[in-house]
Amino acid sequence: METNYIGIGNMINFSLIREVIQNYQELIDDLSEKIGSVDYISNKTNLLALNATIEAIHASDLLASFEQIVGNNLLIQAKLLAKILEYDPDIIYTDGAKFAKEIGIEEFYVTDGNGNIEFTNHASKKGTRISTPALLRVVDSPDAEVVLPATASAVGDIQYKVAAASRIDKPGLIQFSSHFIKPSGQEAIDGFGVIAQETKRLADLSKDISEEVNLQTKGMIDKITELNTLSENFDETEDVKAQARKLREGLKELREYFKNLLSPLSDLVSIAKQTSLLGVSASIEAAHSTNEKQDFDNLLNTHMVIEAKLMSMVVERMPDKSFDQIVKLTEYTGVAEVWVTDSRGVVEHTNREGGQGFAFQNDGQTGAFMAILSNPNTIVTQPPAHRDIDGAVYKYVGVARRDKHGICQIGNPSRLYGDSTAKGFSEVSKQIKALGEQSKALTTEMEEMIREMDMKAKIAIDTLARA
Repeated sequence: METNYIGIGNMINFSLIREVIQNYQELIDDLSEKIGSVDYISNKTNLLALNATIEAIHASDLLASFEQIVGNNLLIQAKLLAKILEYDPDIIYTDGAKFAKEIGIEEFYVTDGNGNIEFTNHASKKGTRISTPALLRVVDSPDAEVVLPATASAVGDIQYKVAAASRIDKPGLIQFSSHFIKPSGQEAIDGFGVIAQETKRLADLSKDISEEVNLQTKGMIDKITELNTLSENFDETEDVKAQARKLREGLKELREYFKNLLSPLSDLVSIAKQTSLLGVSASIEAAHSTNEKQDFDNLLNTHMVIEAKLMSMVVERMPDKSFDQIVKLTEYTGVAEVWVTDSRGVVEHTNREGGQGFAFQNDGQTGAFMAILSNPNTIVTQPPAHRDIDGAVYKYVGVARRDKHGICQIGNPSRLYGDSTAKGFSEVSKQIKALGEQSKALTTEMEEMIREMDMKAKIAIDTLARA
């Protein structure tokens, strides 16, 4: 090992100083690679958090639309009953409770032109007058309709929704009411959304701090290159003390870079720990979130079964089941499609151009509905799916015809739902936690590297001070 004698009467091992400075060059390469990895993780976390925020908003919008779906379907049901009354006004003299039970209706009221209830499934309300001003306006306005905002129940998350349409057969209104449960996952989804936003904020902050680290690192690299040049060009025949002083001052400046790096690196470690903890919190919220896909489909099933049964009653009473009349029926009620078959599953009545004569098959999308022909008590519901005819997404429900042996199927445009919120959020939570752990490991290593480099610089400075 080369030994250099520096100063008068002072001997130091200068090759050790040179080795320290040269070793810095190798460490810098490793440090730069780690900084790049932290940047990559920050970008990936940012994108993940952004997508998670969007998904949380979509899930929240979907759950919030429960009320709108209930209101729209109650209005369809009121209009279907209006058509039944148009064809068979004497139905108001039948047992309202029995009628509601058979169809699955929770609550309905039919009034005269003064708002007095004539037909209902609540016997105690018969003969009383509707008092809600918004509903009374429907009584006074032919072709009017109204959907009232939901009101909260005193128990849990139960909501009460009311919709009404004017009668066709004579002045009056038809009101349908239903309770529905506010989706239990909304609070968890809101919580997940907050976590996603906070994760994005931390990722943005990490990116900003990484830029500061990059800036300090570039200055540090320049200083190390300068020191490396000084150490390699050290000439013991020249002014040794002056050269040692230059190296010492350069190393002191280098230590300032180390000091300036340790603070943001410490911040990056803290951010990484927080990100990892957010991943754990997100997992908890994900576990509490609801499967909105199933909840939504169950809600549609409940209301569309009622509508299919009411439609079957309308078809039973229609004196004219021509194509034009079926089209007018669907346009008035808001039901998108009607398919009424004979005992073989061949369509007799529909509002779809060219649909008459279409034969239901025992397999494919129509297969499940063929079971109705074997057992008239069968009710068939299908989740939203691309239909074979044109690829459009529809949801179909079917019941038995009342006027003769056959199927009465209704369909409405729908949307395909992705995996459940809980499943999707759970996967995102794992990724957030994993990215946080990776970032923490990298930044901790970087912090340790800088501390080690600083310690060696201090030793070198103390050594050079003896020159």
